[in-house]
Amino acid sequence: MGSNPNYPLHLRGKLQARARSPPLRGSAPDFGQRLLRRVLGVHGLTATTDVYLGPVRAGPLHRWFVIASAAVILAVTLFPIAGAEPQRWINCLVCGERGIADFVDNILLFLPFGAALAAAGFPLPRCVLSAALLSASVEFAQLYIPGRDPSLGDVVSNTFGSGLGAVLVATAHYWLLPPRAQAARLSWGAALAAAAVCYGTGWLLAPAPPQTRYFALWTPNLAHLAPYQGRVLDAMIGEVRFPGGPIANSAAARDALRSPEGFFLRVRAVAGPRPAGVAPLFAVYDQHQREILLLGPDRDDLVFRFRTRAATWRLDQPDMRLVGALRAVAPGDSLDVTVHGRRGRYAVTINSSATAALGFTLGSGWALLMYPESLPAWLKALLSVAWVAALWVPAGFWARTRRDGSVIVVTVTIALLGAPVVTSLRATPVLHWAAAVLGAVAAAAYRLVVEGRERVGAAGEARPQQPAA
Repeated sequence: MGSNPNYPLHLRGKLQARARSPPLRGSAPDFGQRLLRRVLGVHGLTATTDVYLGPVRAGPLHRWFVIASAAVILAVTLFPIAGAEPQRWINCLVCGERGIADFVDNILLFLPFGAALAAAGFPLPRCVLSAALLSASVEFAQLYIPGRDPSLGDVVSNTFGSGLGAVLVATAHYWLLPPRAQAARLSWGAALAAAAVCYGTGWLLAPAPPQTRYFALWTPNLAHLAPYQGRVLDAMIGEVRFPGGPIANSAAARDALRSPEGFFLRVRAVAGPRPAGVAPLFAVYDQHQREILLLGPDRDDLVFRFRTRAATWRLDQPDMRLVGALRAVAPGDSLDVTVHGRRGRYAVTINSSATAALGFTLGSGWALLMYPESLPAWLKALLSVAWVAALWVPAGFWARTRRDGSVIVVTVTIALLGAPVVTSLRATPVLHWAAAVLGAVAAAAYRLVVEGRERVGAAGEARPQQPAA
């Protein structure tokens, strides 16, 4: 047994199984057992196939985890949207302009619920069934809740997320404490995946105006945006004026916006009262009512949006904003805004004041999945730092040797230095560099804690019981 390289995992499987008796001899394993055995077998861990991989005994903490995860789901999905009407059922899997982002968000929302059920002792089929019933109940209730969008895709993605969470818990001893050789492959793969996410973020956030017919809009009233009571006097892109209405030469406008030398947008207006949310001062939409470009206020902030590949791929569309830039602008004041854009980087000037640089960074990746416009600037910055740190957590957790650490250092450098060079991202801030390093180091430290606890538990199990006096 000592010569078996999979013996440590085999032993841990037995220690996990001690809380539950094995099935009766001759009885057929359930679907969850067969799935887990197949997953382990794919990775060559056949030595564990004689271990019962069923759920472990649940404690009070596991039950509270189930309750808490269900409460979060209900709080997120059942609150009404002010000013909206209940929506009809939608029979589609990926729905709406941000359908892929919604699908991924739903998976992540129900993943903790499935993990909690599995940790509480539910077998995989019951985890999936429970999630499907909860999701179907939520979608049915949303038929009567203003502003909610019940759909078949939500039920499917929620159920899949719960099943994924249950599988992660059931196979925790495989990916939490793998053998050294397997850990190296996991660490290297995770590091490369994190670097790929960085480059993918830059690719998705690159400007991508579609080849359609464009319309220039001056302070339009749009249902999904706040109204703005200001007045546009003039709008130009380069030397071409854009009065409100259809743009005579949409191809020329698109070429100007995509020019390698960049574009120059200028809007002169009379400021109105501060809006309660994002409001359009000047916008460009296409014949399919898709937003191409938007410039406008959001309370004291100036917001600029330019359609990116993320919108084409049905992900969320984050904005860029100058926080507090309009605080000194009163209703009736003159407002002269210029935007000089090139390769996804923008220089914005308001009333000939100092120019401010805008653009996306590697930390903007979280906003592709969900971007609440109303979040304060400090919270968005915190989410960006947390996103960068989280990207390198798996690689740091599975790192075992100096060679693994060197691979992580190289991939962090290639990603954080290289992605802004070859994509439209701005240079990576120092704080994001620190977050990447901290994420990998903190994960490695936590893995040492987990291994220490595992050794203590294994030693306790191996210690012979003293006979009763």
